[in-house]
Amino acid sequence: MDDLATPLVGFASLLLLPALGVAALLRQKVTPWLQAAVFVWLLGGVWALSSGWHAGYTPERFLRLWLLGLVLGGGLLLVAHLREKRRTWRWIRLAMMLATIAVFVRALLAWPAGLP
Repeated sequence: MDDLATPLVGFASLLLLPALGVAALLRQKVTPWLQAAVFVWLLGGVWALSSGWHAGYTPERFLRLWLLGLVLGGGLLLVAHLREKRRTWRWIRLAMMLATIAVFVRALLAWPAGLP
């Protein structure tokens, strides 16, 4: 079972992000699905940590990966929730656009310094 866990987690994560994109294109609400996924991830991690099953990883690495999944799932859930509120989504899009421009300008200014 341990050798099967890593490919299953990878496969599930490869399906999750495109499914979110398709749902956004179809204008479907993804918050209930994300809530269910984060809740299952939370319960699965609690069960795995309490039973001592670590999917072939060291306990410390498994804990870090589980916590990372919770943080990423919570972030996706927050963005999906805010996106469904049209009033706040305009401000989020503006902040994302400004952050993208700032990162681009900073990379552009740092680019000549990286040349030999």
